[in-house]
Amino acid sequence: MEKFNTKKLFNILSLLVPIGFIIYFLVSENGLIDLINYASKFNFFWLFLGFLFQILNIIVDGMILYKFVKNYDNNYSISKAVRTTCVGQFYTAITPGGVGGQPAQIYSLTKQNINTGVSSACLIQKFLIYQTIITIYSLVSIVFNINMFFGESKSLMIFLAAFGFISHAIVIIFIFMFSVNKKLTDKIINFCLNFLFKVKIIKNIEKTKNNITEQLKKFHESNMSLYKNKRLLVNISFLVILQLTFMFSIPYMIYRAFNFSGASIFDMITAQAIVTMISSFMPLPGGSGAAESSFYLFFSMFFTENTIKSAILVWRLITYFLNIIIFAPFANINKIQEKSCKS
Repeated sequence: MEKFNTKKLFNILSLLVPIGFIIYFLVSENGLIDLINYASKFNFFWLFLGFLFQILNIIVDGMILYKFVKNYDNNYSISKAVRTTCVGQFYTAITPGGVGGQPAQIYSLTKQNINTGVSSACLIQKFLIYQTIITIYSLVSIVFNINMFFGESKSLMIFLAAFGFISHAIVIIFIFMFSVNKKLTDKIINFCLNFLFKVKIIKNIEKTKNNITEQLKKFHESNMSLYKNKRLLVNISFLVILQLTFMFSIPYMIYRAFNFSGASIFDMITAQAIVTMISSFMPLPGGSGAAESSFYLFFSMFFTENTIKSAILVWRLITYFLNIIIFAPFANINKIQEKSCKS
């Protein structure tokens, strides 16, 4: 009973904290009221570009998934990949730390007749390459814009940038070891299964081990197949760079929508790269709290005191709430994938 209450409390907090942050930005000074008053002054061309870049970010994400799965199934279609991407985007947005995105996509892919081992391999490979590229992308951006971190009161920015970079590097190393080292993977899986058996969560441990072993075999075979396909790796790396550029450029579009000019798009790409790395480790839906706070910290140098909160509202609407609103119909995976498998 105590365990259930703890989980229930965490779920309630996961829901209330994001809502609390949004309410704060809505009712606080220079929040929603000022945003509404400022609306008549908006440059809607740049605002439209901001929304467009977010849509392009999602489309490219679907293309990346398509290329991964197509490597194992020649009959896989881009429409199925986009649908599965929409499923992942929705569940990533509504679950703490975005942990629901990949399981939902694996389930979606299995409904499209893609083997579970292959589905897991594709998504882990996708995650590994994404994490690697975003870490390198951010490091290069920081190096070329190192002047952003010099000056008074910049120590917190330096610490957060270092934290984001190191955290992502550790994740990359762990995932890479898990992907290529079969013995290590087997040890980890066996340890987890034995623990689950002892606490009586798993009843038939041998049957479970056999099922997982078979899936792991296909998983590692898929990984080896990918790493041998250098052309595919290069193509996907290019698409990830393109995707990140779309995503990291959105704050600049918002900046121009407020009729500001003079700041460099490259500085804003650097700032957004760091914000993304920091907020991805917040165990709340959409990285709530870390996302808004880090955006405020890194983008206060570009926006005025009277517009920074309004800018955060617009940014969260485009990059977070838009995903929930547009992709909510994809929450019913069974219904969506019944249509997908017929196409």
